[in-house]
Amino acid sequence: MIEFVFRMKKKAQITVAKSAGFCPGVKNAIDKVLELAAQRQKTIYTLGPLIHNKQVIETLREKNILAVKSAAEIKEKGAILVIRAHGIPPEEEARIRALELEVVDATCPLVKRVQENIRAYARKGYSTIIVGDADHAEVLGLMGYTEGRGFVVSGPEEVPGLPRLEKANIVAQTTQETEVFLAAAAAARKIAGELEVSNTICNPTKMRQTETVEFSRNSDLVIVVGGKNSANTARLFQICERLAKKAVHIEREDELEKALFQGAKSIFITAGASTPTWMTDKVLEKARELAGHEAAGLMDHLSFAWRLVVTGSLYTALAATALTYVCMRLEGAPVSGKFLLMAGLFAFSLHMAHRAAEKGGAEPDKARRLLFIKYKGATRLVSLASGALAIFLSAALGWQIFLAAAFFWAVGMLYPYKLPMGLEKFANFPASKDIVTAAGWTFICAYAPGLRQGWALDNSTQLAVFFVFLLVFMRSLLFGISHAHSDLIAGRENFYKAAGPRLTYFALFSIFLLLSAILFTLKGSGWRPELAAALLTGMLYYLALMLFFFFGRIPERVASEALIDAQFLVLAGLTYYTK
Repeated sequence: MIEFVFRMKKKAQITVAKSAGFCPGVKNAIDKVLELAAQRQKTIYTLGPLIHNKQVIETLREKNILAVKSAAEIKEKGAILVIRAHGIPPEEEARIRALELEVVDATCPLVKRVQENIRAYARKGYSTIIVGDADHAEVLGLMGYTEGRGFVVSGPEEVPGLPRLEKANIVAQTTQETEVFLAAAAAARKIAGELEVSNTICNPTKMRQTETVEFSRNSDLVIVVGGKNSANTARLFQICERLAKKAVHIEREDELEKALFQGAKSIFITAGASTPTWMTDKVLEKARELAGHEAAGLMDHLSFAWRLVVTGSLYTALAATALTYVCMRLEGAPVSGKFLLMAGLFAFSLHMAHRAAEKGGAEPDKARRLLFIKYKGATRLVSLASGALAIFLSAALGWQIFLAAAFFWAVGMLYPYKLPMGLEKFANFPASKDIVTAAGWTFICAYAPGLRQGWALDNSTQLAVFFVFLLVFMRSLLFGISHAHSDLIAGRENFYKAAGPRLTYFALFSIFLLLSAILFTLKGSGWRPELAAALLTGMLYYLALMLFFFFGRIPERVASEALIDAQFLVLAGLTYYTK
């Protein structure tokens, strides 16, 4: 008997800030440029970097969204120039709008409010005191609204150096530290005859800072993730330095060293407003590795193997196979190993190909690096070979199934690259990716088995087609929510990005209610009552999953994908035990 012995340290408690991830202003700016890039097949320019995050800017560059220092660098007439989230002075905006450019304003709405606040008081003769970083893009833009009566201070210690002001309005850079602003306002009362205090620190920043203060006080180590040139990230780090026993500011997870975790029993991870969630997730993964086991144990190896299964699309192939089994039972068709294998290979091939073509911003973890970087050529070959085998199997099931399978596979393979045949135009259509995915799975899993039996127009086949299309569409919506939670960069081809969270959840719950009502009706009418009851029971899993996501308990990407595709395994398991 072989005995495995694993030596483990007592694991440190690691907490990730709930407020981490893109702030609304950053999301708004990114969504705007992505929508422009999808609608206009030309280069999109941003006046300065859209946000202060190198990794995200590099991803946008790959999508032909480029940053320029000034409009003079743009040589094309009619080019699109985007005003970044930080905003610009009004005189500069007037100047660029006078050029032969299409100007799009992506200024954060909360920054816009500060601009309007300053403009309103300046017109009444008030001087403006801005508490912020004098060289920051947002502050430079705000100064343009002061009508020449603006002053910038970094904190209360610089206020006494200002001239006597009869009437003044004090505002904050939106990412300023609350305590610093309030102290500066108190100091300003001594040098101003009349003072209006406009606390313009945005709510996302306040929430982020409040959470950071609360957890930093009780942490042995705080890790702040974000660009070194990000003002709000730098302020978070300053707060953590004051309160925590040890604090570090990093941009990437590979900056962490094992020595940093020595003696750290409680660790807190927070991030700046321009840091995507997927970067924080990678830091969390690295922190667990460095703070946990002395050596890689069985659970580490099992965890990596599981990530390979999910990331490598084997789990998706199993889900497609399970869904095909459910459809065969629903249609009353004999369970065919050829159909099950064809569906699994079809889903595996397309899912793997889409993974290889992904440019959503997230840097690859170990599993992705292995599959899509180190063995990229082999991965693509396996994807193509799996698709070819699926098409070969379809040929043995009839020429109609062969032609349709080949068509859906070709569309799925070409879709990420937006190649000819009208795909490029269709790919810009809202929710196009979700529709293409649902259509492909519906044919392979539901329609093909009925077509093989000559039941293409039979009620049971039509029911299976309707059932599967809505199920897979729900799957895509849940994937969209998960990807948005991870701040993966996606455009309007994703329903969630095109419609927003409210409409997405409305669509999810509406589809759930519709499918449940149909199954309940079928059960009551005596149509395969045991099968209908089993599927109706399976819908409870959907309800639990939707509520889980709705209340913000969305795990990291691999876990989310596993939970979402598990729905088909649950349905297959319940169906297996029915007559």
